[in-house]
Amino acid sequence: MGKVKEKSKVKLPKPEDVALAKPLVHKLALAKARFGKVAEQLAKAGEVKRSDPKHRAARKRVKRAQRKLRGTLKYAAQRAKPAPVVADAPAAAAPGS
Repeated sequence: MGKVKEKSKVKLPKPEDVALAKPLVHKLALAKARFGKVAEQLAKAGEVKRSDPKHRAARKRVKRAQRKLRGTLKYAAQRAKPAPVVADAPAAAAPGS
């Protein structure tokens, strides 16, 4: 069997450096705040169950925001890669020669 190729870890840019990510960071912060409120309300009412519909919905909202943010950062990292350098064309091919 062949050897599995090792993938290099993708270094993602910071969300502050990516213009498209700024609204997503805000959305994630709101989702986390909402999740905290839901968890707090459930704690006051008794036991916090992860399967509780409110807890589950709030957690899903956070995960969705995180997934969207990570996808945007991956897209920005991919676009930021420098274009491959093309060797200079020979002087004979230059116009006007």
